[in-house]
Amino acid sequence: MTVSFSQINMLKSQKIYATFVNGKVITKQFYDIYQQSFIENTLYTELFNNLDHFTQLYQHIGYYLNFNVEGEFFYISRSEVEEDADTNATKIQAILLIIARYWVDKGFDLDDLATPVIGLNRSALDDIADQAIYNDIRKALGIETWDKAMTYLMDRNFLYLCGDKHYILSSAGMYFLNRHVEKYSEESL
Repeated sequence: MTVSFSQINMLKSQKIYATFVNGKVITKQFYDIYQQSFIENTLYTELFNNLDHFTQLYQHIGYYLNFNVEGEFFYISRSEVEEDADTNATKIQAILLIIARYWVDKGFDLDDLATPVIGLNRSALDDIADQAIYNDIRKALGIETWDKAMTYLMDRNFLYLCGDKHYILSSAGMYFLNRHVEKYSEESL
């Protein structure tokens, strides 16, 4: 079924486009710091309910609209293979892997990184910042400080702020972490 442009919410469509061209993903839910809970993302709902329309729209302007069912998020790319070579994707994945490595080394469950009452707190960030190997990787990525690394993830909706230097991973962040854990597990067999 083809949806006409007049049936699409123009303001939401414009916000979706602005979100994508700023390098962000659109997750099904986002964390609202004021309500201290996850809230349904109306941009995700608009995309999901009008998937054919938005898929065609982005094809017409030279993008692929990608829907990650498992991680419950949307993103755009210039080509189907672009995400592997993308500098932003490399930075995102490297920062997430550092967080995961730190978390697992401490004996914590990775799922706790998406739990608001647990998440990544100030002392964990201080511990990460104290590790020379993690700082070398951060510097190699061209990111000046760990605060800027967290902002980098937040600006792309892979991480949400829950309080003063207290963060949780979005569904997209958790998807990438779990994907890399699965790859590592398969390679180590």
